[in-house]
Amino acid sequence: MRVLLVDVDSRIPNLALMKISAWNKLQGHDVGFNIENPDKVYISCIFTKNKGQAKGIAKLYPGAEIDIGGSGIDLKKDLPVEIENIKPDYDLYLSTYSQDYTSRGCPRKCPFCFVPEKEGMIRTAKHPSEFHDSRFDTCMIMDNNLFATPASWQWEVFKWFHNNKIKMLSPQGWDIRLLNEERAGFLKMVKHAGIIHFAWDNVKDEPAVLKGINLLKDTGFDLKRKVSFYVLCGFAMINGKPRQVPFSKDDLYRCQILKDNGVQAFVMPYHKKDKQINALARWANRPWLYWSIPFEKYSRRVK
Repeated sequence: MRVLLVDVDSRIPNLALMKISAWNKLQGHDVGFNIENPDKVYISCIFTKNKGQAKGIAKLYPGAEIDIGGSGIDLKKDLPVEIENIKPDYDLYLSTYSQDYTSRGCPRKCPFCFVPEKEGMIRTAKHPSEFHDSRFDTCMIMDNNLFATPASWQWEVFKWFHNNKIKMLSPQGWDIRLLNEERAGFLKMVKHAGIIHFAWDNVKDEPAVLKGINLLKDTGFDLKRKVSFYVLCGFAMINGKPRQVPFSKDDLYRCQILKDNGVQAFVMPYHKKDKQINALARWANRPWLYWSIPFEKYSRRVK
């Protein structure tokens, strides 16, 4: 069987497609991104804005069996168990690191996040030894909130990274509200591939953020160079529904508090058309600007 894989919009190697590729190769199928006259087509769409594009691609193969998935298509659709549990095909993207989830779900119910709807409450998933490839010195854990799992599981995960001298890569923002001395120690005991990201979405969490920053500092982290906070801007719940809102003083305040405490902010615009929010993102997301020029001075220059 000829099996075509289509990655519509992934920003990192698509885990689902790598698993689909691995499973189909085990069946003896010819599988990849450049398969002509396919018998089956798997299309993965991550972002809802690209849903129409994904469905349009499906129409290009009227004679093939089509399977469209991804969070941009259906939050309830999962991979079959036999595919979900397989080790990813890291040759599909010529990967330089392993990746998968050591936990799934999240106990938080952030209104801007689809994880609780898609994955449910927090639960352990795979031990990193199950999906790591020994060719790599780096392993990405894609967990949404590993700190919410039992302490014994966290210890198993971090211990494995430490004992095997594997660099930890984590693109998600760690939950600063759950940081304590033990978890700060876990983070410190492993080598990290890149910056460690946390998240500060609501100004009301300032006490927890400041407490967490102090814990990281006391644990020996280089806050300025090794730590960053995702800062969601332009979001609010209005009449029970998530809404885009204009730039507010809270957006700048959170960035300024982080800067005052020697930590890099990384602005995530929810309202992507607000000029002031976009200016804040251009300033904060460029460290050389963030650390050298006050936002008020920068914003006057770009008006």
